[in-house]
Amino acid sequence: MTKRRAHSSIDKLPQDLRETLTRMIVDNEWPADFAGEHAEGSPRYEDLVTYCDQWGFGVSKSAIGRWAVQLRTMARFRQAGLITRQIMSDLTNEKASQTQKAVAEMITAVAIEFIGGHDNFDADQIRDVAKAMKDCTAIAINSDKYVREQLALKVKAACESTEKKLAAAGVDRKKIQEIIDDHLGVVKS
Repeated sequence: MTKRRAHSSIDKLPQDLRETLTRMIVDNEWPADFAGEHAEGSPRYEDLVTYCDQWGFGVSKSAIGRWAVQLRTMARFRQAGLITRQIMSDLTNEKASQTQKAVAEMITAVAIEFIGGHDNFDADQIRDVAKAMKDCTAIAINSDKYVREQLALKVKAACESTEKKLAAAGVDRKKIQEIIDDHLGVVKS
């Protein structure tokens, strides 16, 4: 089994430099004080290494790459959390479905898999992942609740319809209840 890294060389950088690197990776933003040549478009890992060198900090391209993967994954989790909250706010009886539940369960599974592969999260990252997982779980629970409620309404409507038809046919109340209980699988002890 390979040894996991406890800390990255990125963790040792000053906070303001890490924030600038984060903007370079996540927002594709070039810093105003970048001394090297840069092409149009997104900063490359080499550009981030150059920027760190400019500030007097030696960081490898591999460390930048590992850190960038983690940053982008966390950004995707935050985006998934926003989408999940949007779905939750829009969850009406007409829109509740097994698809929503499946998507929520997939996002939760990806989050758990990601957490299992990394052990150097800070408090904000843990909070973001936990919030996304909480929102996904809420969607799955609401979807199940909606399905159960709809089934209960259908059963109640069928019972009332059956009761009316049997009463109109002259069947006594006790026999009607026995028939309904028998069809619903109600077991009396």
